[in-house]
Amino acid sequence: MVSAPKTSTPFIVRPLRILWFALREYTAYRKFVQLTPELRLKNQHIPQRFVSDLLRLGPTFIKIGQILSTRPDVLPQEYVKALAVLQERVPPFAFDDVTSIVRETFGQDIQKVFQSFEEQPVASASLSQVHFAVLTDGNEVAVKIQRPHIREIVNQDMATLARMLQMLHRLFPKRVERLNLVNGFDEFRRYTLHELDFSLEGKTLERFRENFREWDDIIFPTVFWEYTAPKILTMSRVSGLRLSEALDIFSIEERKKLNHRLIEMEMKMFISDGFFHADLHPGNIFFRQDGKIVVLDVGMYGELTDSQRDRFMLYMLAVAQKQTRRAFYHLIRQTQRLSWADEESFYRHFKTLADKFYSSPLSEMSLARVYLGFFLDGAKFGFVFPSDLLLHAKAITTAEALAFTMVPDLNFVEEIKPIIAREFFQRAFDLQRLQRKVQQIVPELLLMGEIPPQEVQEDDHEEVSANFLWTTGVKILSTKLNEFEQSAGLMKAVVNPYVRKILADHYTDTQVDEILDRTWLRYLDLEPSIPRQKTFGARFTVHAAAAIIAISEVLIAVGQTKENAANLIYKIGWEVYTIMADLPWFIGGAFTQDGFQRLKLATDAFRSFPFGSPAYLWQDVDAGEGVVGFDCLRCPVAEYFASHNLSELCVQTFCKLDFPLAEQWGATLERTGTIASGAPLCDFRWRYRSQNKSPNRLISPDEITGDS
Repeated sequence: MVSAPKTSTPFIVRPLRILWFALREYTAYRKFVQLTPELRLKNQHIPQRFVSDLLRLGPTFIKIGQILSTRPDVLPQEYVKALAVLQERVPPFAFDDVTSIVRETFGQDIQKVFQSFEEQPVASASLSQVHFAVLTDGNEVAVKIQRPHIREIVNQDMATLARMLQMLHRLFPKRVERLNLVNGFDEFRRYTLHELDFSLEGKTLERFRENFREWDDIIFPTVFWEYTAPKILTMSRVSGLRLSEALDIFSIEERKKLNHRLIEMEMKMFISDGFFHADLHPGNIFFRQDGKIVVLDVGMYGELTDSQRDRFMLYMLAVAQKQTRRAFYHLIRQTQRLSWADEESFYRHFKTLADKFYSSPLSEMSLARVYLGFFLDGAKFGFVFPSDLLLHAKAITTAEALAFTMVPDLNFVEEIKPIIAREFFQRAFDLQRLQRKVQQIVPELLLMGEIPPQEVQEDDHEEVSANFLWTTGVKILSTKLNEFEQSAGLMKAVVNPYVRKILADHYTDTQVDEILDRTWLRYLDLEPSIPRQKTFGARFTVHAAAAIIAISEVLIAVGQTKENAANLIYKIGWEVYTIMADLPWFIGGAFTQDGFQRLKLATDAFRSFPFGSPAYLWQDVDAGEGVVGFDCLRCPVAEYFASHNLSELCVQTFCKLDFPLAEQWGATLERTGTIASGAPLCDFRWRYRSQNKSPNRLISPDEITGDS
């Protein structure tokens, strides 16, 4: 077992020892990278000695080694492979130290605190190790114990590294600034010292659990607070397969599914929550055979402001669409620009990185390499990024490395496109967020015709005093909209042109005018019966249902049979529906030209608006390869038709529109029933037709038979 450095080491000895190791290993590294692959194979002892030196130097440097082990873009694969042992196999400390820490923390011997406690640790890391135990109430737990004297050791090491960095700064000021070493070290010191308080880690763990409470396949351990203190963290015992085991046991399809869920989890952290796990390396994650993912060790985390989250998302959108200048713009807006900054040179450098990324084969593509490289190289051109974004870049690098290990031929950009699109629309249509944006930009926009710069759009402004503008504006706008709606203005504007188009073959212009006048009078009679909806999209669709009932009654009154009336309304509805469907289909095409991925994006966007939750209730379903599957568990349109005993009219109009839409989007829709037809749910299975890569042809009303 490798022993930790003693805190009594003379002040001058340890810095000299660190400096000696650094110079020796740097010299060896420079020679190693110049060797041919054959000679590297014969000199494996060089990276292995580097790992041994880190172990000798102790926990702080083991932590640095763990970070480097997730950086195949920085170090040769031989170094990365050698460093991987630091993720899970750091030498443990003695059980006597464990019992001493328990006694010191709880004032009782370990046998009285726990019903049983396993002496052999199940995991050993740079700052702690984990033992399985059973509480007195029978709960099985995992107990994380801090290494003895670790705080003193880390504080000493941080002070030593800070002094060495100061010396480097004096000797090579421009190089230190260009490499952004000061910010990088400050961030490393911040999160490492934070990790030394396990009570804070417990609070962080609970925050992650809360953020993912609705994701039943993502598991964070439960904290037992009565058995938790700054040096001890007691959590529910969890288990699963390590990454290496999962690679052996799971099929490639199972690995792809798990990997996709991991990426969804990470993008939720980066965008929706702004609160992310910064160290998702293989040692901090389990995979269960039931498809659930267990996340551990949340001591290293980061937070992003609203502005940083938005910039990251806009950067990812630009990357997905190969818009290099736009991606550069959103990154550079987050920097501190030094007096000698050279933006054009920086852009040329970034474009070179981006072009290489886009032209590289899948096995060499690294989105994180470009992202992190941009951050690290920024200071060379006079642009310095804040330290919290450096941690974010590090987290993305670690997450991508994990993804490539799971699925070596992964196309990371294609994988994240639908996820980013979904996150974008969820964020873009967040009403509270829209309210804040209105408060920030509308006064200048309306009066001066200009949008105030980002620096004056304060995220932490006085919301209570600012709300008067929002509430007054909403009240006036609502009054205007109500005046418009009381005369059926919105529905008239949307529906009338298509009613005239479809009825023109059956009635004279005068007759059509009469039908429309009677329809809107009946609609206004029905309007009070329309229940309030939680979203604007649902409000529109339920009002459309009322308009369908009104025009159906009028058409029957002027001599149409129920069947003919329903068929005419179906054709009118299809004209409106194609207009509504153009936006989600366009959005899908903006992110990908792959037909199936575009289908997924389009259906996701349509379920965000107008058929968004919580008015509509959706549940994703794994329907097999090449099929986009989901169920609708609640439909306010079906409920409204049912309240008027007209469910069959819903079946013959609203319910049928998705069949030709599927054809238009290059798919075949398979369903067994709808809520309106008496089924407990509406099942949607969009089977993509792979032979049709670009389904863009619009279907005319004449092609619609109503027999779908």
